[in-house]
Amino acid sequence: MRSSFLRGLSYIAAFLGVMSVLGVLTFHFPEYLTTPRLREVYDVTQVRLLLLLGLLASTLIGITALLFGGIKLYALLGMACTLLAWIGGGPNVTIDGPVRTASFYISLDWVLLDLLLIATLFISIERVSRLKEDQPILRSGWRVDLTHYVVNHLANGGLIYLITLPAYATRDALDLTDIAQQMSSLPLLVQVFIIMAITDLTQYWVHRASHRIPLLWRFHRIHHSVEVMDWLAGSRLHVIDILLTRSLSMIPMVLLGFSNEAINVYLPILALQSVFIHCNINYPLGDLRKILATPQFHHWHHTRDLSYRDRNFSVTFPFWDILFGSYHCPKDQWPKNYGLEEGPIGEFYVTHLVAPFHPLPDVRK
Repeated sequence: MRSSFLRGLSYIAAFLGVMSVLGVLTFHFPEYLTTPRLREVYDVTQVRLLLLLGLLASTLIGITALLFGGIKLYALLGMACTLLAWIGGGPNVTIDGPVRTASFYISLDWVLLDLLLIATLFISIERVSRLKEDQPILRSGWRVDLTHYVVNHLANGGLIYLITLPAYATRDALDLTDIAQQMSSLPLLVQVFIIMAITDLTQYWVHRASHRIPLLWRFHRIHHSVEVMDWLAGSRLHVIDILLTRSLSMIPMVLLGFSNEAINVYLPILALQSVFIHCNINYPLGDLRKILATPQFHHWHHTRDLSYRDRNFSVTFPFWDILFGSYHCPKDQWPKNYGLEEGPIGEFYVTHLVAPFHPLPDVRK
């Protein structure tokens, strides 16, 4: 147990060190590494305080890991990155005047803040009532899943651009202006509910197709290769799988012309829901599992048992599974194991990227 804890410190030291360097870079190049809309929301002084706390934690944990940790290479990486962040100005980097908006930017600030908030929220929830009591925070496979999280978030802006561009062009070609005006004039909460229902229905069929069509399963099986469920497990997604699912589920939303305010409310809800249903929490939530997708509902979708893996395709509303005959969530029962029947794919990000292009294992699905 002690050696496992010390190895974990080395990984945390490396992670915090890299995060600190990236945080300092956002202050040096805010026009290219921060999101214009987010800059209008968060307070820079608070962000500087967060960066300072992160640097102090990174320094303390890095020294401890270097002295007592089991993996010196990661501890050295963490200390080197932390030192580089301090030399680069730490939280005191000055920003001269208002930040201009560049024609191209990477939402690095969104990645860092989102990871901080999501991790804090859901790790805290998991500590309250864990499904697997002996499952540590730094469980097996967390490094590759964290890599998926960061890479997919960094690519998210470009993916959304690729997705919405043809959708807007299609809407203009079909002249759906009247429908768009009617939808955008609805009350905000009504718009959000309609968006959730429509996108969940679309995603249901895309998700189901990803299980039925061998070519799509090649990419989607990366997501199902996770063998330990927690708040980070849902991040294990091949970038092509994301592009397909997000594009087909978002296109109806764009075509119908919902307001930007409604879309901006919906997207965080979807993000939180996607994390929540993978969590290591023991909340059966009774009959609510038939109304809203819960961890118990979605854990059955990740079971290694082939009899139940092709069930529970909805992300938000189990109603679609009930309607189309794919619902399975027995009361007070959880699956015994997770992952692929042929075993794990590997614990390296590059392995996950190239796995869909290799022959599928000879296993009946």
